[in-house]
Amino acid sequence: MGLAILQQVTGVNTVVYYAPAIFKAAGLGSASASIAATAGIGIVNVVMTAVAIWLLDRAGRKPLLLWSVAGMTIALALLGMGFALRGDEASAGGALGRITGISLTLYIAFFAIGLGPVFWLLISEIYPLKTRALAMSVATVANWAANYLVAATFLSLTGVLGKAGIFWLYAFMGLVTWFFILKLVPETKGKTLGEIEELFANWKATKPTSGAGRMNPQPQ
Repeated sequence: MGLAILQQVTGVNTVVYYAPAIFKAAGLGSASASIAATAGIGIVNVVMTAVAIWLLDRAGRKPLLLWSVAGMTIALALLGMGFALRGDEASAGGALGRITGISLTLYIAFFAIGLGPVFWLLISEIYPLKTRALAMSVATVANWAANYLVAATFLSLTGVLGKAGIFWLYAFMGLVTWFFILKLVPETKGKTLGEIEELFANWKATKPTSGAGRMNPQPQ
């Protein structure tokens, strides 16, 4: 559930839902150019998701997640910087407008290669069979609830924080997500569902009672 919520609070669906408006604010003057750029974002999303499928059992789930979120966070910071430096609407365009567009594209590419698809794979792997259906349903509801909350607050938060501030907020959430993955998300590469269930069972059986232990099961 934590990963489900964090996948959304890094702002991905605000980019998907509001991409034409973001591109226009970044300096693409016409609506048709903004829509064309949005279509380009969709193509990047599809291509990088295909790359992620190829990498999943080669690079592993956790490394993909960490690299993905790191790239997203950097792209969001640059995106916020682009909006901060370009000034008011009249000065949009030029080099800073292009930087903003490139940052947005990189953000989607990094999302699609890791945090986007890997989350859905992990919630099908990490739960024991007897609770898998219910637990996956709960995680999915949490994901869509966070999706709704982020999308519903995007415009109002932009009004309060500004265009730069909202993306810096999402970049901060990217940092939170990176440390969450580093500390809590297990690596399941190369393991069957039965082996993953046994991994968690063994962790539970050997967990220190002092509270010093931390769940971070690793494959042998």
